[in-house]
Amino acid sequence: MKVLVTGSSGFIGYHLSKKLVSQGHEVIGVDDNNDYYNPALKFERLSKINSSKFSFYENDINNIELPEKDFDLAINLAAQAGVRVKKDKEHLFQSSNIEGFSSFCNFCEVNEINKIIYASSSSVYCDNKSEKFCESATKLFPKSMYGKSKLANELLATKLSESKKISFVGLRFFSVYGPFGRPDMAYYSFTKNLKDGKKICLYNEGNMYRDMTYIDDIIEGIMSAIDYVLCPKNIHKNEIFNLGNDKPIKTTYLLKKLEQLLNIRGEINYFKTGNESIRTHADITKAKNILGYEPKITFEDGIRNFVEWHKYYENF
Repeated sequence: MKVLVTGSSGFIGYHLSKKLVSQGHEVIGVDDNNDYYNPALKFERLSKINSSKFSFYENDINNIELPEKDFDLAINLAAQAGVRVKKDKEHLFQSSNIEGFSSFCNFCEVNEINKIIYASSSSVYCDNKSEKFCESATKLFPKSMYGKSKLANELLATKLSESKKISFVGLRFFSVYGPFGRPDMAYYSFTKNLKDGKKICLYNEGNMYRDMTYIDDIIEGIMSAIDYVLCPKNIHKNEIFNLGNDKPIKTTYLLKKLEQLLNIRGEINYFKTGNESIRTHADITKAKNILGYEPKITFEDGIRNFVEWHKYYENF
């Protein structure tokens, strides 16, 4: 199988590309390696995909130019991530996430790629109620610009699945964490600040909950989604799945666990934010029933794995 993966230098894109080539698939990776966080980490990830089955092209998602053709599948993981980006980066939600996804879909149409998987997010949901987020029942009302951009992707995919006869699978990821993760995420920044003796930035007094999902479980979910979208029966629609852990973790517990693992007590600066969900909790019933998705890594094991990895990669 020949697969196009955008965002291949990113956290999930790296792990997915590595998994695909390990199974003998040919992967064409695309990423612009921007400086939202240290590009050295992105190049380090790329260096770990040591396979003749992997080819990389440094392209902006709005201008993909590749010599390769005849893809069996395209997976879009390229995006401006995060809900707390600096003001000078907010324009990327429009240019990278909305316009970029549209350009990616146009590239697929021109090159007759009619099987597409794309990254959505738990940020598309409304969190006014304490119940689990369900694909078919929970109201979609993003609080952040990031969440709004991901919802725009879903709406475009639905439109194109009907008008262009393209089969889409949208995956709503829930707080993915693990080795080679994103330095802007809480678990990563907490770890680095604790080790560097810097104060922890704790939002909303640490009373938020996140359905933290280990990277290996996410990759298994994506692999199952690949099997699903390639099945001849599943055509010309935009099918949405939650990929989470179904066990929300309170931010104060996350910090406490990291302090225990590192044997360091942190100092805290408290901040308030209103553009984030208070609680995310994935209902993964649909993914279990249709994809056979079953997360296996507990938070305690997953965060320990991350801390062990960080010993060797403290400079990112």
